Amino acid sequence: MAVLLRASERTRSFRATAYRKAIWSLDDLSPNLEDPPERILAVPGLGRGMVRLIGEFKSQGVLEELVELEDRYPLQAGRLRRLPRMTPAMLRDLKSDVGVDTTADLVRAIETGDVSAVRGVGVVTAEKWLAVLEAWADDDAVPAFDAWVLSVELERHLARHLDADIRVGGEVRRVAEWAHALAFVVSGDLEHVRQFLRESVVGIPASVDEGGDRVTLETPSGLPMLVHIVDPGALGSALIESTGPNAHLVELGDFGKGSTEAEVYGSLGWPWVPPPAREGKGPPPKGMLEKSSIRGDLHVHSAASPDGRMSLETIVEEMVRRGLEYVAITDHTIGLRFGGLDEAGLRKQARDVAEIRAKYPGFTLLHGAEVNIDVDGNLDIGNTTLEMLDFVVAGVHSHFDLPRSTQTDRVVSALRHPVVRVLAHPTGRRIGIRPGLDLDLEAVVDAAVVNQVALEANGHRDRLDVSGDLARMAVSRGALFAANSDAHRVAELDNIENAVASLQRARITEDKVINALPAPDFGRWIGLTV
Repeated sequence: MAVLLRASERTRSFRATAYRKAIWSLDDLSPNLEDPPERILAVPGLGRGMVRLIGEFKSQGVLEELVELEDRYPLQAGRLRRLPRMTPAMLRDLKSDVGVDTTADLVRAIETGDVSAVRGVGVVTAEKWLAVLEAWADDDAVPAFDAWVLSVELERHLARHLDADIRVGGEVRRVAEWAHALAFVVSGDLEHVRQFLRESVVGIPASVDEGGDRVTLETPSGLPMLVHIVDPGALGSALIESTGPNAHLVELGDFGKGSTEAEVYGSLGWPWVPPPAREGKGPPPKGMLEKSSIRGDLHVHSAASPDGRMSLETIVEEMVRRGLEYVAITDHTIGLRFGGLDEAGLRKQARDVAEIRAKYPGFTLLHGAEVNIDVDGNLDIGNTTLEMLDFVVAGVHSHFDLPRSTQTDRVVSALRHPVVRVLAHPTGRRIGIRPGLDLDLEAVVDAAVVNQVALEANGHRDRLDVSGDLARMAVSRGALFAANSDAHRVAELDNIENAVASLQRARITEDKVINALPAPDFGRWIGLTV
Protein backbone atom coordinates (compact mmCIF):
# COMPACT_ATOMS: atom_id res chain seq x y z
CA MET A 1 0.00 0.00 0.00
CA ALA A 2 2.88 2.38 0.72
CA VAL A 3 4.17 1.90 -2.85
CA LEU A 4 0.79 2.63 -4.43
CA LEU A 5 0.15 5.61 -2.18
CA ARG A 6 3.49 7.09 -3.19
CA ALA A 7 2.65 6.56 -6.86
CA SER A 8 -0.77 8.17 -6.45
CA GLU A 9 0.51 11.50 -5.14
CA ARG A 10 2.54 14.12 -7.01
CA THR A 11 4.39 15.27 -3.91
CA ARG A 12 6.03 13.32 -1.11
CA SER A 13 3.47 11.09 0.58
CA PHE A 14 3.80 11.23 4.34
CA ARG A 15 1.30 8.39 4.74
CA ALA A 16 3.40 6.22 2.42
CA THR A 17 6.49 6.97 4.48
CA ALA A 18 4.65 6.18 7.72
CA TYR A 19 3.31 2.89 6.34
CA ARG A 20 6.74 1.87 5.09
CA LYS A 21 8.23 2.44 8.54
CA ALA A 22 5.29 0.76 10.25
CA ILE A 23 5.96 -2.53 8.47
CA TRP A 24 9.00 -3.16 10.64
CA SER A 25 7.10 -2.44 13.86
CA LEU A 26 4.56 -5.23 13.26
CA ASP A 27 7.01 -7.85 14.53
CA ASP A 28 6.65 -6.26 17.99
CA LEU A 29 3.04 -7.48 18.02
CA SER A 30 1.69 -11.01 18.38
CA PRO A 31 1.88 -13.06 15.16
CA ASN A 32 -1.92 -13.18 14.81
CA LEU A 33 -2.29 -9.42 15.48
CA GLU A 34 -4.71 -10.02 18.37
CA ASP A 35 -3.24 -7.18 20.41
CA PRO A 36 -5.66 -4.58 21.83
CA PRO A 37 -5.45 -0.99 20.49
CA GLU A 38 -3.56 0.30 23.53
CA ARG A 39 -0.86 -2.35 23.02
CA ILE A 40 -0.53 -1.43 19.32
CA LEU A 41 -0.27 2.28 20.14
CA ALA A 42 2.53 1.53 22.63
CA VAL A 43 4.75 0.24 19.80
CA PRO A 44 6.99 2.94 18.28
CA GLY A 45 5.98 3.65 14.68
CA LEU A 46 2.37 2.49 15.05
CA GLY A 47 -0.38 5.11 15.36
CA ARG A 48 -4.15 5.24 15.19
CA GLY A 49 -4.08 4.84 11.42
CA MET A 50 -2.41 1.46 11.82
CA VAL A 51 -4.89 0.46 14.54
CA ARG A 52 -7.67 1.15 12.05
CA LEU A 53 -5.97 -0.79 9.24
CA ILE A 54 -5.21 -3.80 11.45
CA GLY A 55 -8.80 -3.86 12.66
CA GLU A 56 -10.15 -3.63 9.10
CA PHE A 57 -7.87 -6.41 7.87
CA LYS A 58 -8.81 -8.72 10.77
CA SER A 59 -12.54 -8.18 10.29
CA GLN A 60 -12.72 -8.15 6.48
CA GLY A 61 -9.57 -9.91 5.31
CA VAL A 62 -8.79 -7.06 2.90
CA LEU A 63 -8.05 -3.32 2.98
CA GLU A 64 -10.64 -1.40 0.98
CA GLU A 65 -8.25 1.43 0.10
CA LEU A 66 -5.62 -1.04 -1.10
CA VAL A 67 -8.16 -2.79 -3.36
CA GLU A 68 -9.11 0.58 -4.85
CA LEU A 69 -5.48 1.53 -5.43
CA GLU A 70 -4.75 -1.84 -7.07
CA ASP A 71 -7.72 -1.33 -9.39
CA ARG A 72 -6.55 2.14 -10.43
CA TYR A 73 -2.76 1.83 -10.66
CA PRO A 74 -0.39 -0.55 -12.49
CA LEU A 75 1.03 -3.53 -10.65
CA GLN A 76 4.55 -2.08 -11.06
CA ALA A 77 3.53 1.50 -10.27
CA GLY A 78 6.50 1.82 -7.94
CA ARG A 79 8.84 1.39 -10.89
CA LEU A 80 6.84 3.22 -13.50
CA ARG A 81 6.41 6.37 -11.38
CA ARG A 82 10.16 7.02 -11.64
CA LEU A 83 10.03 7.50 -15.40
CA PRO A 84 10.66 11.08 -16.56
CA ARG A 85 7.55 13.29 -16.72
CA MET A 86 5.37 10.51 -15.27
CA THR A 87 2.38 11.72 -13.22
CA PRO A 88 -0.25 9.91 -11.11
CA ALA A 89 -2.86 10.74 -13.78
CA MET A 90 -0.70 9.12 -16.48
CA LEU A 91 -0.28 6.02 -14.32
CA ARG A 92 -4.05 5.75 -13.91
CA ASP A 93 -4.68 6.22 -17.63
CA LEU A 94 -1.98 3.71 -18.56
CA LYS A 95 -3.81 1.15 -16.40
CA SER A 96 -7.38 1.96 -17.45
CA ASP A 97 -6.97 2.97 -21.10
CA VAL A 98 -4.00 0.90 -22.28
CA GLY A 99 -3.94 -2.05 -19.85
CA VAL A 100 -0.40 -1.41 -18.62
CA ASP A 101 0.56 -3.26 -15.43
CA THR A 102 4.28 -3.89 -15.93
CA THR A 103 7.30 -2.35 -17.58
CA ALA A 104 7.02 -4.96 -20.35
CA ASP A 105 3.43 -3.87 -20.96
CA LEU A 106 4.55 -0.26 -21.32
CA VAL A 107 7.30 -1.17 -23.80
CA ARG A 108 4.71 -2.95 -25.94
CA ALA A 109 2.32 0.00 -25.70
CA ILE A 110 5.05 2.39 -26.85
CA GLU A 111 6.11 0.14 -29.72
CA THR A 112 2.51 -0.30 -30.94
CA GLY A 113 1.65 3.37 -30.47
CA ASP A 114 -1.16 2.57 -28.01
CA VAL A 115 0.50 4.82 -25.41
CA SER A 116 -0.57 7.86 -27.44
CA ALA A 117 -4.08 7.34 -26.04
CA VAL A 118 -2.83 8.64 -22.68
CA ARG A 119 -3.30 12.36 -22.24
CA GLY A 120 -0.01 14.25 -22.04
CA VAL A 121 2.09 11.47 -23.57
CA GLY A 122 3.53 12.59 -26.87
CA VAL A 123 6.29 11.22 -29.06
CA VAL A 124 9.10 12.88 -27.06
CA THR A 125 7.84 11.57 -23.71
CA ALA A 126 7.32 8.07 -25.11
CA GLU A 127 10.87 8.08 -26.52
CA LYS A 128 12.27 9.16 -23.14
CA TRP A 129 10.38 6.37 -21.42
CA LEU A 130 11.55 3.78 -23.91
CA ALA A 131 15.18 4.88 -23.50
CA VAL A 132 14.94 4.38 -19.74
CA LEU A 133 13.10 1.07 -20.05
CA GLU A 134 15.65 -0.30 -22.51
CA ALA A 135 18.44 0.55 -20.05
CA TRP A 136 16.79 -1.48 -17.28
CA ALA A 137 18.42 -4.83 -16.65
CA ASP A 138 15.21 -6.90 -16.82
CA ASP A 139 11.76 -7.04 -15.30
CA ASP A 140 12.94 -9.01 -12.24
CA ALA A 141 15.75 -6.65 -11.22
CA VAL A 142 15.63 -3.46 -9.17
CA PRO A 143 18.10 -0.55 -9.26
CA ALA A 144 21.05 -0.58 -6.88
CA PHE A 145 19.70 2.22 -4.69
CA ASP A 146 16.32 0.56 -4.10
CA ALA A 147 17.93 -2.79 -3.28
CA TRP A 148 20.39 -1.13 -0.89
CA VAL A 149 17.65 0.76 0.99
CA LEU A 150 15.62 -2.40 1.50
CA SER A 151 18.72 -4.37 2.47
CA VAL A 152 19.65 -1.81 5.15
CA GLU A 153 16.10 -1.89 6.55
CA LEU A 154 16.08 -5.68 6.65
CA GLU A 155 19.54 -5.94 8.22
CA ARG A 156 18.54 -3.46 10.93
CA HIS A 157 15.29 -5.32 11.56
CA LEU A 158 16.93 -8.73 11.78
CA ALA A 159 19.59 -7.40 14.15
CA ARG A 160 16.89 -5.97 16.40
CA HIS A 161 15.04 -9.28 16.74
CA LEU A 162 17.77 -11.93 16.49
CA ASP A 163 20.72 -12.66 18.74
CA ALA A 164 22.89 -13.41 15.72
CA ASP A 165 25.69 -12.15 13.49
CA ILE A 166 24.00 -10.83 10.34
CA ARG A 167 25.88 -10.11 7.10
CA VAL A 168 24.67 -8.79 3.76
CA GLY A 169 25.78 -10.72 0.68
CA GLY A 170 24.81 -10.96 -2.95
CA GLU A 171 24.60 -8.15 -5.48
CA VAL A 172 24.08 -5.50 -2.82
CA ARG A 173 27.42 -6.36 -1.20
CA ARG A 174 29.12 -6.30 -4.59
CA VAL A 175 27.58 -2.83 -5.17
CA ALA A 176 26.14 -4.12 -8.43
CA GLU A 177 24.10 -1.72 -10.56
CA TRP A 178 21.04 -3.98 -10.42
CA ALA A 179 19.84 -6.58 -7.93
CA HIS A 180 17.71 -9.64 -8.65
CA ALA A 181 17.58 -10.77 -5.01
CA LEU A 182 18.72 -9.83 -1.53
CA ALA A 183 21.09 -12.21 0.25
CA PHE A 184 21.94 -12.55 3.94
CA VAL A 185 24.13 -14.87 5.97
CA VAL A 186 22.96 -15.28 9.57
CA SER A 187 25.16 -16.92 12.17
CA GLY A 188 22.86 -17.94 14.98
CA ASP A 189 20.60 -20.64 16.41
CA LEU A 190 19.06 -22.45 13.42
CA GLU A 191 15.64 -23.18 14.94
CA HIS A 192 15.22 -19.72 16.44
CA VAL A 193 16.18 -17.93 13.23
CA ARG A 194 14.00 -20.20 11.10
CA GLN A 195 10.99 -19.70 13.37
CA PHE A 196 11.41 -15.93 13.29
CA LEU A 197 11.59 -15.92 9.50
CA ARG A 198 8.41 -18.01 9.30
CA GLU A 199 6.45 -15.55 11.45
CA SER A 200 8.13 -12.23 10.63
CA VAL A 201 7.00 -9.43 8.32
CA VAL A 202 10.38 -9.51 6.56
CA GLY A 203 8.85 -11.75 3.91
CA ILE A 204 6.61 -14.63 2.97
CA PRO A 205 8.51 -17.95 3.12
CA ALA A 206 8.73 -19.40 -0.37
CA SER A 207 11.00 -22.39 0.21
CA VAL A 208 13.21 -24.11 2.79
CA ASP A 209 15.89 -26.58 1.73
CA GLU A 210 16.09 -30.09 3.14
CA GLY A 211 18.64 -29.17 5.78
CA GLY A 212 16.55 -26.22 6.82
CA ASP A 213 19.49 -23.83 6.83
CA ARG A 214 18.59 -22.01 3.58
CA VAL A 215 15.35 -20.08 3.52
CA THR A 216 13.94 -18.13 0.57
CA LEU A 217 11.34 -15.44 1.23
CA GLU A 218 9.45 -12.91 -0.83
CA THR A 219 9.91 -9.45 0.68
CA PRO A 220 7.09 -6.87 0.83
CA SER A 221 8.60 -5.28 -2.30
CA GLY A 222 8.39 -8.59 -4.20
CA LEU A 223 12.17 -9.01 -4.31
CA PRO A 224 13.38 -12.48 -3.26
CA MET A 225 15.40 -12.69 -0.05
CA LEU A 226 17.85 -15.57 0.36
CA VAL A 227 18.93 -16.38 3.92
CA HIS A 228 21.68 -18.89 4.76
CA ILE A 229 21.79 -19.82 8.45
CA VAL A 230 25.20 -21.10 9.61
CA ASP A 231 27.25 -21.70 12.72
CA PRO A 232 30.10 -19.23 13.47
CA GLY A 233 32.74 -21.60 12.14
CA ALA A 234 31.24 -21.44 8.65
CA LEU A 235 30.42 -17.72 8.50
CA GLY A 236 33.33 -16.78 6.20
CA SER A 237 32.80 -19.56 3.68
CA ALA A 238 29.04 -18.95 3.61
CA LEU A 239 29.60 -15.24 3.03
CA ILE A 240 31.87 -15.95 0.04
CA GLU A 241 29.20 -18.24 -1.41
CA SER A 242 26.42 -15.72 -0.73
CA THR A 243 28.35 -12.81 -2.24
CA GLY A 244 29.21 -14.60 -5.47
CA PRO A 245 29.08 -14.18 -8.38
CA ASN A 246 28.90 -17.74 -9.67
CA ALA A 247 31.87 -17.33 -12.02
CA HIS A 248 34.06 -16.37 -9.05
CA LEU A 249 32.91 -19.39 -7.06
CA VAL A 250 33.68 -21.68 -10.02
CA GLU A 251 37.15 -20.13 -10.29
CA LEU A 252 37.82 -20.67 -6.59
CA GLY A 253 36.78 -24.33 -6.83
CA ASP A 254 36.04 -26.41 -3.75
CA PHE A 255 36.76 -24.69 -0.47
CA GLY A 256 36.16 -25.82 3.08
CA LYS A 257 34.43 -24.09 5.92
CA GLY A 258 36.02 -21.06 7.50
CA SER A 259 35.01 -18.50 10.09
CA THR A 260 36.36 -15.58 8.04
CA GLU A 261 36.66 -14.88 4.33
CA ALA A 262 40.37 -14.16 4.70
CA GLU A 263 40.86 -17.61 6.20
CA VAL A 264 39.13 -19.29 3.28
CA TYR A 265 40.93 -17.27 0.61
CA GLY A 266 44.22 -17.89 2.38
CA SER A 267 43.66 -21.65 2.32
CA LEU A 268 43.39 -21.36 -1.48
CA GLY A 269 46.55 -19.26 -1.77
CA TRP A 270 44.59 -16.12 -2.59
CA PRO A 271 44.55 -12.71 -0.88
CA TRP A 272 41.16 -11.50 0.31
CA VAL A 273 39.20 -10.14 -2.66
CA PRO A 274 36.95 -7.08 -2.16
CA PRO A 275 33.38 -8.05 -3.17
CA PRO A 276 33.12 -5.78 -6.26
CA ALA A 277 36.44 -7.12 -7.59
CA ARG A 278 35.05 -10.65 -7.50
CA GLU A 279 33.41 -9.92 -10.85
CA GLY A 280 36.90 -10.05 -12.37
CA LYS A 281 39.17 -13.03 -12.95
CA GLY A 282 42.00 -14.23 -10.75
CA PRO A 283 43.47 -12.62 -7.63
CA PRO A 284 43.33 -8.80 -7.58
CA PRO A 285 46.42 -6.84 -8.66
CA LYS A 286 48.86 -5.52 -6.09
CA GLY A 287 48.06 -1.95 -5.14
CA MET A 288 44.39 -2.20 -6.06
CA LEU A 289 42.37 0.70 -4.68
CA GLU A 290 40.95 0.18 -1.21
CA LYS A 291 38.73 2.38 0.93
CA SER A 292 41.78 3.02 3.12
CA SER A 293 43.63 4.35 0.06
CA ILE A 294 41.44 7.46 -0.12
CA ARG A 295 42.97 10.60 1.38
CA GLY A 296 40.33 13.18 0.46
CA ASP A 297 36.91 13.81 -1.07
CA LEU A 298 36.79 16.10 -4.11
CA HIS A 299 33.03 16.54 -4.58
CA VAL A 300 31.09 17.67 -1.51
CA HIS A 301 28.18 20.13 -1.26
CA SER A 302 27.52 22.50 1.61
CA ALA A 303 24.28 24.26 2.50
CA ALA A 304 25.23 26.86 -0.14
CA SER A 305 23.90 24.38 -2.73
CA PRO A 306 20.09 24.45 -3.04
CA ASP A 307 19.99 20.77 -2.11
CA GLY A 308 22.88 20.82 0.38
CA ARG A 309 22.37 20.31 4.11
CA MET A 310 25.85 20.64 5.70
CA SER A 311 27.72 23.64 7.04
CA LEU A 312 31.36 24.10 6.02
CA GLU A 313 32.46 23.34 9.56
CA THR A 314 30.39 20.15 9.71
CA ILE A 315 32.03 18.95 6.51
CA VAL A 316 35.53 19.55 7.85
CA GLU A 317 34.72 17.92 11.19
CA GLU A 318 33.35 14.84 9.41
CA MET A 319 36.40 14.61 7.16
CA VAL A 320 38.72 14.80 10.16
CA ARG A 321 36.63 12.19 12.00
CA ARG A 322 36.97 9.88 9.00
CA GLY A 323 40.76 10.32 8.97
CA LEU A 324 40.90 12.17 5.64
CA GLU A 325 43.45 14.86 4.83
CA TYR A 326 41.56 17.17 2.47
CA VAL A 327 38.19 18.02 0.98
CA ALA A 328 37.01 20.19 -1.89
CA ILE A 329 33.82 22.19 -1.34
CA THR A 330 32.08 22.00 -4.72
CA ASP A 331 28.71 23.69 -4.50
CA HIS A 332 26.40 24.03 -7.48
CA THR A 333 26.64 27.17 -9.58
CA ILE A 334 24.06 29.46 -11.12
CA GLY A 335 23.45 27.57 -14.37
CA LEU A 336 21.73 24.66 -12.60
CA ARG A 337 17.99 24.41 -13.23
CA PHE A 338 17.17 24.97 -9.55
CA GLY A 339 19.94 27.52 -9.00
CA GLY A 340 23.29 27.76 -7.30
CA LEU A 341 26.07 30.20 -6.43
CA ASP A 342 26.78 33.09 -8.78
CA GLU A 343 30.14 34.87 -8.93
CA ALA A 344 29.34 37.12 -5.97
CA GLY A 345 28.23 34.09 -3.97
CA LEU A 346 31.49 32.26 -4.71
CA ARG A 347 33.52 35.30 -3.61
CA LYS A 348 31.59 35.45 -0.35
CA GLN A 349 32.07 31.72 0.14
CA ALA A 350 35.83 32.19 -0.34
CA ARG A 351 35.83 34.39 2.78
CA ASP A 352 33.81 31.78 4.70
CA VAL A 353 36.26 29.06 3.65
CA ALA A 354 39.19 31.17 4.83
CA GLU A 355 37.61 31.49 8.29
CA ILE A 356 37.14 27.72 8.60
CA ARG A 357 40.70 27.07 7.38
CA ALA A 358 42.01 29.19 10.23
CA LYS A 359 40.17 26.98 12.74
CA TYR A 360 41.60 23.74 11.29
CA PRO A 361 45.23 24.46 10.39
CA GLY A 362 46.17 20.78 10.12
CA PHE A 363 43.52 20.03 7.51
CA THR A 364 43.41 21.07 3.83
CA LEU A 365 40.13 22.75 2.87
CA LEU A 366 39.88 23.53 -0.83
CA HIS A 367 37.44 26.07 -2.21
CA GLY A 368 35.95 24.71 -5.41
CA ALA A 369 32.70 24.50 -7.33
CA GLU A 370 30.69 22.04 -9.40
CA VAL A 371 30.14 24.16 -12.50
CA ASN A 372 27.67 23.42 -15.25
CA ILE A 373 28.59 22.60 -18.83
CA ASP A 374 26.10 24.45 -21.02
CA VAL A 375 24.77 23.25 -24.36
CA ASP A 376 27.77 24.77 -26.20
CA GLY A 377 30.40 23.35 -23.85
CA ASN A 378 30.96 26.61 -21.95
CA LEU A 379 31.10 26.88 -18.17
CA ASP A 380 28.49 28.93 -16.30
CA ILE A 381 30.99 31.01 -14.27
CA GLY A 382 33.36 33.63 -15.68
CA ASN A 383 37.07 32.95 -16.00
CA THR A 384 38.14 35.56 -13.45
CA THR A 385 36.10 33.88 -10.71
CA LEU A 386 37.04 30.37 -11.86
CA GLU A 387 40.74 31.22 -11.61
CA MET A 388 40.16 32.32 -8.01
CA LEU A 389 39.01 28.80 -7.05
CA ASP A 390 41.33 26.05 -5.84
CA PHE A 391 39.50 23.28 -7.64
CA VAL A 392 36.82 22.94 -10.31
CA VAL A 393 34.56 19.98 -11.04
CA ALA A 394 32.48 20.26 -14.23
CA GLY A 395 29.39 18.28 -15.14
CA VAL A 396 26.43 18.03 -17.47
CA HIS A 397 23.13 18.78 -15.71
CA SER A 398 20.83 19.60 -18.63
CA HIS A 399 20.16 18.92 -22.33
CA PHE A 400 20.60 15.17 -21.92
CA ASP A 401 19.09 14.35 -25.32
CA LEU A 402 21.53 16.00 -27.73
CA PRO A 403 22.81 13.98 -30.72
CA ARG A 404 26.02 12.05 -30.13
CA SER A 405 28.35 14.35 -32.08
CA THR A 406 26.93 17.50 -30.44
CA GLN A 407 26.96 15.96 -26.96
CA THR A 408 30.53 14.72 -27.39
CA ASP A 409 31.78 18.08 -28.70
CA ARG A 410 30.07 19.79 -25.77
CA VAL A 411 31.85 17.68 -23.14
CA VAL A 412 35.22 17.69 -24.92
CA SER A 413 35.09 21.50 -25.18
CA ALA A 414 34.57 21.79 -21.41
CA LEU A 415 37.46 19.40 -20.73
CA ARG A 416 39.77 21.76 -22.61
CA HIS A 417 39.10 24.59 -20.14
CA PRO A 418 42.31 24.99 -18.11
CA VAL A 419 40.59 25.16 -14.70
CA VAL A 420 38.61 21.90 -14.99
CA ARG A 421 40.23 19.07 -13.03
CA VAL A 422 37.41 16.50 -12.70
CA LEU A 423 34.55 15.49 -15.02
CA ALA A 424 31.63 14.81 -12.68
CA HIS A 425 29.42 11.72 -13.22
CA PRO A 426 30.80 11.36 -16.78
CA THR A 427 27.81 9.70 -18.49
CA GLY A 428 25.08 11.51 -16.54
CA ARG A 429 23.12 8.29 -16.01
CA ARG A 430 20.82 7.60 -13.07
CA ILE A 431 20.19 3.88 -12.79
CA GLY A 432 16.56 3.06 -13.46
CA ILE A 433 15.70 6.74 -13.88
CA ARG A 434 17.71 8.13 -16.79
CA PRO A 435 20.02 6.51 -19.36
CA GLY A 436 23.48 7.93 -19.90
CA LEU A 437 24.35 10.65 -22.40
CA ASP A 438 24.84 9.55 -25.99
CA LEU A 439 28.61 10.09 -26.10
CA ASP A 440 31.64 8.91 -28.00
CA LEU A 441 33.18 7.75 -24.75
CA GLU A 442 36.57 7.02 -26.24
CA ALA A 443 36.78 10.59 -27.52
CA VAL A 444 35.76 11.93 -24.11
CA VAL A 445 38.32 9.76 -22.32
CA ASP A 446 41.08 10.78 -24.74
CA ALA A 447 40.26 14.48 -24.19
CA ALA A 448 40.37 13.95 -20.42
CA VAL A 449 43.78 12.29 -20.69
CA VAL A 450 45.23 15.03 -22.92
CA ASN A 451 43.93 17.81 -20.67
CA GLN A 452 44.82 16.07 -17.39
CA VAL A 453 41.22 15.87 -16.19
CA ALA A 454 40.26 12.98 -13.91
CA LEU A 455 37.06 11.02 -14.51
CA GLU A 456 34.84 10.90 -11.47
CA ALA A 457 33.66 7.67 -9.93
CA ASN A 458 30.49 9.08 -8.36
CA GLY A 459 29.40 7.13 -5.30
CA HIS A 460 25.67 7.83 -5.33
CA ARG A 461 24.03 4.41 -5.68
CA ASP A 462 21.61 5.72 -8.28
CA ARG A 463 24.60 6.85 -10.38
CA LEU A 464 27.65 4.57 -9.81
CA ASP A 465 29.13 6.58 -12.65
CA VAL A 466 31.72 5.57 -13.91
CA SER A 467 30.64 1.99 -14.47
CA GLY A 468 33.11 -0.87 -14.28
CA ASP A 469 33.12 -1.25 -18.06
CA LEU A 470 33.83 2.43 -18.64
CA ALA A 471 36.58 2.44 -16.00
CA ARG A 472 38.29 -0.55 -17.67
CA MET A 473 38.20 1.14 -21.06
CA ALA A 474 39.35 4.47 -19.66
CA VAL A 475 42.31 3.15 -17.70
CA SER A 476 43.51 1.28 -20.81
CA ARG A 477 43.70 4.68 -22.53
CA GLY A 478 45.64 6.34 -19.71
CA ALA A 479 42.83 7.95 -17.69
CA LEU A 480 42.99 8.98 -14.05
CA PHE A 481 40.04 8.85 -11.65
CA ALA A 482 38.60 10.62 -8.62
CA ALA A 483 36.55 8.50 -6.21
CA ASN A 484 34.02 10.98 -4.79
CA SER A 485 30.95 10.97 -2.56
CA ASP A 486 28.99 13.84 -4.19
CA ALA A 487 27.56 14.21 -0.68
CA HIS A 488 24.83 16.72 0.13
CA ARG A 489 24.18 15.35 3.65
CA VAL A 490 26.37 13.84 6.35
CA ALA A 491 25.16 10.27 5.72
CA GLU A 492 26.05 10.60 2.03
CA LEU A 493 29.73 11.12 2.85
CA ASP A 494 29.84 7.33 3.08
CA ASN A 495 29.06 7.23 -0.66
CA ILE A 496 32.79 7.30 -1.21
CA GLU A 497 32.78 3.57 -0.39
CA ASN A 498 30.54 3.01 -3.42
CA ALA A 499 32.87 5.10 -5.57
CA VAL A 500 35.76 2.89 -4.49
CA ALA A 501 33.62 -0.17 -5.24
CA SER A 502 32.97 1.03 -8.81
CA LEU A 503 36.71 1.28 -9.41
CA GLN A 504 37.38 -2.04 -7.67
CA ARG A 505 34.98 -3.65 -10.12
CA ALA A 506 37.44 -2.61 -12.85
CA ARG A 507 40.39 -3.52 -10.56
CA ILE A 508 41.82 0.00 -10.74
CA THR A 509 45.03 0.48 -8.76
CA GLU A 510 45.45 3.38 -6.35
CA ASP A 511 48.14 5.06 -8.46
CA LYS A 512 45.39 5.86 -10.99
CA VAL A 513 43.23 7.69 -8.43
CA ILE A 514 44.09 11.33 -7.71
CA ASN A 515 42.47 11.48 -4.26
CA ALA A 516 44.56 8.53 -3.12
CA LEU A 517 47.49 10.97 -3.18
CA PRO A 518 48.69 12.39 0.15
CA ALA A 519 47.79 16.06 0.56
CA PRO A 520 51.21 17.47 -0.48
CA ASP A 521 51.32 15.31 -3.63
CA PHE A 522 47.72 16.14 -4.48
CA GLY A 523 48.53 19.82 -4.05
CA ARG A 524 51.33 19.50 -6.58
CA TRP A 525 48.95 17.75 -9.00
CA ILE A 526 46.57 20.72 -8.93
CA GLY A 527 49.35 23.30 -8.76
CA LEU A 528 48.84 24.42 -5.15
CA THR A 529 50.92 24.24 -2.01
CA VAL A 530 48.85 22.47 0.61
